[in-house]
Amino acid sequence: MWKMFLNDVLGIIKTVLPLVLVLLVLKVLFRPNFANARGLGLGLFCAVAGLFLFLKGVELCLVPLANDVGESFSYARLPFLKTGVSPLVIIVICAGIGFVSTLVEPALHVLTKSAEEASTGTLNGKFLINAAALGVAFGMALGVARIFYKLPATYIFAPLLVIALVLCFLMPAKKEFMVGMAFDLAGATTGPVNIPINSAIALGLAGSLGLDPLAVGFGLVGLTCLCATISVLFASIL
Repeated sequence: MWKMFLNDVLGIIKTVLPLVLVLLVLKVLFRPNFANARGLGLGLFCAVAGLFLFLKGVELCLVPLANDVGESFSYARLPFLKTGVSPLVIIVICAGIGFVSTLVEPALHVLTKSAEEASTGTLNGKFLINAAALGVAFGMALGVARIFYKLPATYIFAPLLVIALVLCFLMPAKKEFMVGMAFDLAGATTGPVNIPINSAIALGLAGSLGLDPLAVGFGLVGLTCLCATISVLFASIL
């Protein structure tokens, strides 16, 4: 086990080190003085340790747990019901999972904090997070419904792309910056929390229903991202 953990740590160091070295070289070339070298070293250690702990936690807990949940949906039973839980109830549950998982997405919090600072408080970080989370919830619902009812992906993605494009053109001129913000926020929702959870649930559900995971198990992350873009654009227009 310790050997496996050591290999994981070395893998993270190999991933992070090239980026850090490139940034350090650029820093030395353009502005060689370091205001807080000790802080940089401590920050690098914290980044490596934090990535290791987080990724290992996702691997050991979130992914297998979400996969088990996805598999259990196909034969879900409740003690007070004689029949199984309907697909509609499962779709609503998955929407709730999408909403809650987005609220804890670290990349989204970093981006909204940057937006608040850049706008000197004009943009509300909580509003942006909730708007994106609602979109992810709707995308989760659509993605799970696509698996249950075997809906063609084209029939779902194409109209959503058109809606997003129309909302971009409807954005008032004074809020035009929200178009770029909406796409950035949507990208931030597909971070280290949502991606493993969404993918594991979709693949587990598809497999338990006897469907081809390649055919219906993928696309859920894209749907949540696209719907988050639409929800932020729509909320900004309102």
